[in-house]
Amino acid sequence: MVRLRTVLGITAVVHIVLAWLVRLDAKKRGDDAGKWVVTTLLTGVFGVAKYIQDGR
Repeated sequence: MVRLRTVLGITAVVHIVLAWLVRLDAKKRGDDAGKWVVTTLLTGVFGVAKYIQDGR
């Protein structure tokens, strides 16, 4: 049970850090940062991949 909590905690932190980085980049680009933050928080690296793909 402790390992599961550790993995879930690390996953949550990674999602938050990714969302923060996406937010910074989206604001710099002039995009709607809120949409991408929510997407990244919910989907993690898949949201980041979609953000990068749409940004090209």
